[in-house]
Amino acid sequence: MSPEEAIVSIVIVAMVIGIPFLGLTLRFVLKPVVDTWLRVREAQSNGAPVAELEALRARVAHLEHMLDLHGMLERPGAGRTSSPELPERLPTAVRLDRERV
Repeated sequence: MSPEEAIVSIVIVAMVIGIPFLGLTLRFVLKPVVDTWLRVREAQSNGAPVAELEALRARVAHLEHMLDLHGMLERPGAGRTSSPELPERLPTAVRLDRERV
């Protein structure tokens, strides 16, 4: 085998095997980047996420208000001084009589 034939066969094998591997590698590397970029552009161009965020804030405020009315809201800094002290393990019947919110 002459040196020219060896070089040509190496180039052909490299192209047949290397190009698909390069394509697959680029696809798996670039797909998450492109998906993220498209989501960011969609979020910036559409005003719906801002409205959704405000609606979610209103819902959370309402849920906190309902939990506060039923004495089930735990405040991180205040502890449990405002609510009655309950034992660690209550029977199931006692736990189920509260309204689920």
